[in-house]
Amino acid sequence: MEVEILNSEQKADIFCLGVITGINLYQQKVIAAQQHNKALRINGELYYVQSARERLQDMMDKICR
Repeated sequence: MEVEILNSEQKADIFCLGVITGINLYQQKVIAAQQHNKALRINGELYYVQSARERLQDMMDKICR
């Protein structure tokens, strides 16, 4: 069995790839929650995400009451 030693540049590249993958996973989670009108739980708090269109509709509804 051959063990490959990674240099610091390779380690940094692998780390960055992991960060990018993690960000993409959370982006997908946020988008899915918004599309299904479900809350995200962050540190025990519930957060709801609105699209720009939904936010605009809410503002228009408040103004036009």
